[in-house]
Amino acid sequence: MYLRGQSPPSVNMHWRRFAIKDIPLENSEEFDNWLRDRWYEKDALMEQYLVTGRFPGIAAETNGVGGDSKEIFIETEVKLKRWYEIANIFMVITTFGLVAGLIWRAFVMVAL
Repeated sequence: MYLRGQSPPSVNMHWRRFAIKDIPLENSEEFDNWLRDRWYEKDALMEQYLVTGRFPGIAAETNGVGGDSKEIFIETEVKLKRWYEIANIFMVITTFGLVAGLIWRAFVMVAL
């Protein structure tokens, strides 16, 4: 859409972090089960998004009686300032390719 000069109507993301110490990396079977559980959670999140149009928000306690809580959603607008900013996405890959090409050429010249 950006390449046609149109921005998408919305982009929705759900971020979650995991501490390395909580991931069972020593045992492949436990890791397989842990990873499968994350996939099931992802599927439940996608189902919720398809039904409600939103991912779950951040739980925040209100000042009400009884420990009520509500969800907070962070919404922001992201726009390109200039049309050519889309090229910045490819700069790292392009730079890596150019440097790798120069190193390869130097290697070939030394090998001859």
